[in-house]
Amino acid sequence: MLSKNVSRRRFNAILAAAGVTAGTATVSLPTLHKVAAAAAQDGEVAIEYWHRSGGDAATKWEELAAAFSEEFAGKIKVTAVAQGGISELNQKVRTAAAGGGMPGALMADDSDVNQYAANELIVDIDPYIADPENGLTQDVIDSFLPNQYNRHKLAIYNDQRMAFPQAFSAAAMFCNLDALEAAGFDGPPATWQEFPDHARAILAANPAMVPFAFLDAGAKFITFLKTYGVEWIKDDQQTANFDTPEALEIMTLWKELSDEGLMQIFTENAVDVIASGQCVYLMDSSAAARGIAVAEPTFNWSGGLPPQGAADGELRTETYGPINTLPATSEAEQLAGWTWLKWLATPEPLAQWVAQTSYFPSIPATAEEPTLAEFYTNYPVAKEMIETVAPYATILAPHAALTEVRSTITPNNVNEVLLGRLTPEEGMQKLQQEANEAIARAAGA
Repeated sequence: MLSKNVSRRRFNAILAAAGVTAGTATVSLPTLHKVAAAAAQDGEVAIEYWHRSGGDAATKWEELAAAFSEEFAGKIKVTAVAQGGISELNQKVRTAAAGGGMPGALMADDSDVNQYAANELIVDIDPYIADPENGLTQDVIDSFLPNQYNRHKLAIYNDQRMAFPQAFSAAAMFCNLDALEAAGFDGPPATWQEFPDHARAILAANPAMVPFAFLDAGAKFITFLKTYGVEWIKDDQQTANFDTPEALEIMTLWKELSDEGLMQIFTENAVDVIASGQCVYLMDSSAAARGIAVAEPTFNWSGGLPPQGAADGELRTETYGPINTLPATSEAEQLAGWTWLKWLATPEPLAQWVAQTSYFPSIPATAEEPTLAEFYTNYPVAKEMIETVAPYATILAPHAALTEVRSTITPNNVNEVLLGRLTPEEGMQKLQQEANEAIARAAGA
């Protein structure tokens, strides 16, 4: 099995690092593969980084892993492994955890971080950050956007840090400036409360255009709720927040906008909807800025923070995009995984990933890196939003029920209200009940 001769002392040390005692009667095949790989490297720690990226982004991961491995030659070798989409990656993680074959570093979405932490599949990163030799200086820590650096340092994890940031996107509002000018406006209103009259004026000046459009009713409803300063689930993590006055206000607003032809929910091609001039406002991921620019719209356009619902003066929007975690493996593999995650947040690797994805850098100063000069010259709206959107983005409250609530329960009830089958009040009552049931199911799973 081993590709070179290895001393018994070395082999036993490798077994110990893999959590196996010499003389153990039964060792899983994935563990033996780890032992063989580690022994063959003879001092070099080889790990995999599992991700859910595809296409050019997957190729970029391979390039970054190769660059890292060259820089740390003889010490650490990273292999980037594409594991399909969100659900496929999640399933492979669970299979690997059961069989002892976890990667050294792992991409995860926010709801998955919550579940991995609950099942002790990932470890606290704070001890690595605090390590005098391998950690971060205070200057580096201070360079991160606080909302991203602390994205998964939460009370539900007993204040442990269960993920480490790299880049991200956020809910943003794109607009056709020429259509706004025709209606006498130079930008969106500051609040959702002002939006209906604003949209009516836009429609009057641009009768062939939909004033407001977006994809995915369930996700956007919960994003709206965040702009009102309300999370989708209460602090007790046992009850949904769809029984709040803010939730009813949003549903009533959507019904009003829909009935008057001021709002349309599309099912695909969000970028095309605004780039082709079908709508004036598009609420979508900030990463869509590049796609809109590439489509070369014939009008002036911009992007920024969505209107706000809360009256407390605090600006809010939702963080999108995956984040990196450190699986529970051996001591050597965890240190290697941490070294990789730390390297990904250094200027050049981070700049390359931002240019590839059109994500925001978690360290804003990265925008000034030479690698990004041409990128931001071509996509100036993306750079503007580093200041106008990125600092205000936070994740939704993590919970195992979130995926069902956001992707199934909420859009179904929104649809019933918009079609007139339920009143906004009835829709919110039904949504609250079904979300509470999903929360209870998830808690008992």
